[in-house]
Amino acid sequence: MNFKECLREGMLAETGDIDINRAVEILALTEHKCAFWKEVEAKAQKFPSLFIEGHYEIIKELIVAVLALDGWKAANHDCLFQYILQKKQDMELDFEYLNELRKLRNKIDYHGVKVSTDLWNQNKIRIQMIIETLKQYVKERVK
Repeated sequence: MNFKECLREGMLAETGDIDINRAVEILALTEHKCAFWKEVEAKAQKFPSLFIEGHYEIIKELIVAVLALDGWKAANHDCLFQYILQKKQDMELDFEYLNELRKLRNKIDYHGVKVSTDLWNQNKIRIQMIIETLKQYVKERVK
């Protein structure tokens, strides 16, 4: 689904309500989750699928915060990412990679796919960089 299809299907909509409080709450929650994942880092070798899924959820939540700050909402993950692709190209995120991460998370959640420790290790830094980019963006906007 592309940006126009998300709009046409009502899966992405401009609310006009810039929700700074929601963005602040989401940011606090993602900080809490990041602290958790850092605390249990030693378990990544045993549970790589959970680490990929958990970090994906942080990315998704931060994108929800970005939309809240812009006065938009999305009904699904695909349209969240389409919004970022269409409206936030200045963030210099790898949109193809985000989409692949979304697909991988769906395979984990909906098909029971288990990923290897190597896959987590190969993606960990890239995922953490995306999270930091999104957190910094939200922090700047809620000042």
